Amino acid sequence: MAVEKIALGINLRKNKISTSAGFGKYYPEVDTQKTLSLRGFAQHMVDHGSIYGRAVVEGVLMQIVDCLPELVAQGVPVQLGSLGTFYPTAEVMPKTGAVPNIAAMDGLNPNDIVKAIHIRYLPDSTKLDNLCGPQFKNRCTLELRNIVDTQEVTIDGKTKKVQTLKPIATAVAELKAGGSTNTNPTNPTNGSGDGGNSGSGSQNQTLAAPTISGNTSFTESTQVSISGPDGAEIHYTTDGTVPTAESALYSEAFTLSSTTTVKAIAIKDGQSSEVASRVFTKSSNDDGMGQD
Repeated sequence: MAVEKIALGINLRKNKISTSAGFGKYYPEVDTQKTLSLRGFAQHMVDHGSIYGRAVVEGVLMQIVDCLPELVAQGVPVQLGSLGTFYPTAEVMPKTGAVPNIAAMDGLNPNDIVKAIHIRYLPDSTKLDNLCGPQFKNRCTLELRNIVDTQEVTIDGKTKKVQTLKPIATAVAELKAGGSTNTNPTNPTNGSGDGGNSGSGSQNQTLAAPTISGNTSFTESTQVSISGPDGAEIHYTTDGTVPTAESALYSEAFTLSSTTTVKAIAIKDGQSSEVASRVFTKSSNDDGMGQD
């Protein structure tokens, strides 16, 4: 069955370490979604056209979960096709792990020198199948999404750290609205520039991008709503393409029942905003066996 190619979101986080050479710069990190359960993974495989029902697929996956560590614990590397090879390595005790000489090996208990045994993953070295590094990047469609920040807040007298997200398009629009005279190379304004009401500069204020709201992880369905600047039309897409003035006009909240990338723009007085984007992911977390 045809599968929509979902973009891999890239967030940017500011380096706040004052002693670092990269202090003040923004570095990329993956915008990870809610972890998919083994049952959800089995359902995903079924949805991709597996000839077996979810119960069968889930049973096979559970056997892999049981058998792979068993074999690795016996020193047997396990290769799962082009996914790569899983193998064991020993972590040395920090102080007593190094054996000084052969004489010290007499009567040695390996538990005294091995702190832990790790299951490692070695990707297939074949360029076509390598799931690591630049080769895997070529399989992904990257999409800039948010600026990530960690802030301390006080709740009921207790200080906690919370993570905040701000769409990059919104941050850029706010920066430009705050006095930047640089034009927007990707969204130039049209017409004579009458979109601004009172500014004395020659540039129009940048139209803020819409805000897409809704639960980004769901099991059955989720409601999606989109808001934007006053008086602006909101146009959106649900197939991953960049919306234009010809795309669907948003009028009311709508329902999604499958994994979908929603993108939206605001249009006012001939001016288009940056593109807002949000991924809504469907997962299977039901406890029953379900229908195959």
